[in-house]
Amino acid sequence: MTRRLAICGAMISALCFSSTLLAQEKKLDKLRVGGGSASATQMSLWLAKEGNYYEKHGLNVEVISIPGSSLAIQAMLWGELPIIQAGGAGPIQAALSGTDTVIIATIAKKFNWLIFAQPNINRMEELKGKVFGTTRFGTQSDLASRIALRRFGIDPERDITMVQTGGPAETVGAMVAGKVHAAAITAPATLQAKKLKLRNLYDLSKLDLEYHVNGVVTTRKFIKSSEDVVRRFLMAYIEGAARGVKDKPFAMKTMGKYFRTDDREVLDETYELIIPGFNIPPYPAGIASLLQDLEKQNPKAKGAKPEDFTDNRLVRELDQSGFIKALVAGR
Repeated sequence: MTRRLAICGAMISALCFSSTLLAQEKKLDKLRVGGGSASATQMSLWLAKEGNYYEKHGLNVEVISIPGSSLAIQAMLWGELPIIQAGGAGPIQAALSGTDTVIIATIAKKFNWLIFAQPNINRMEELKGKVFGTTRFGTQSDLASRIALRRFGIDPERDITMVQTGGPAETVGAMVAGKVHAAAITAPATLQAKKLKLRNLYDLSKLDLEYHVNGVVTTRKFIKSSEDVVRRFLMAYIEGAARGVKDKPFAMKTMGKYFRTDDREVLDETYELIIPGFNIPPYPAGIASLLQDLEKQNPKAKGAKPEDFTDNRLVRELDQSGFIKALVAGR
């Protein structure tokens, strides 16, 4: 009899527990968010997913990879993806064209490329008169390379020949083949460059310049209609990023899953070059640099104020509440 009562009690408890879980699941607000193809700078979205931080903060989030920030911005403006992760000039250009696009967080504000060169080149100054490769004109690596070259007294328009090289592997191959003398690459292509004895000339993260390399973008309309959802998304997003910075095994496991590789050398190189540099707290940053770069293309950028394109209120709220400080401290 006692045993039957115990079994019945256990069954009732299990049913109650299941009901509680179902109730909790029903309370989760559904949200679709988008980001570029899986890369280290995009990893905050996936770190939050793998750490179950969206659920922790009451969200059922579907993360969708979209190639290119312009497509992600279009999907956001159509209402398909209310929140996206995007960097570079795209969000600013959209706002300048009259949309209510707004940057609410910058998770990466330093350029994460390294300039490698052929082994016989020892200094940046020696690149004058040489051929410099960039994956594609107009990309962030292209912009960062031009800034770095100018810092060393090299005019990208007159003193060197800039050519497009394609993807990271093709860029390294072009250097090895002697088609270009130097180029900016990021992890994990940097690992390949080191193994091939190419020379690491300059770390672009050392530039005394902030740039919105990647971060969270939404619309002012969505913030107005769903502020609490945006706030809870940011809580999960920041918690995932903070965990990634502190917990290397967790970050590498997550990267391995989405990069579809178990190559520890590749994962270690990628982690060390990018993840520890996450900007926490992720206040919007680097907008002035973007506007300056856009002035040549869009007259509306001239005289525009960085604060017109950002809303740091929710990050500031989470920062002042002690939420972010507790994450960083590991409590």
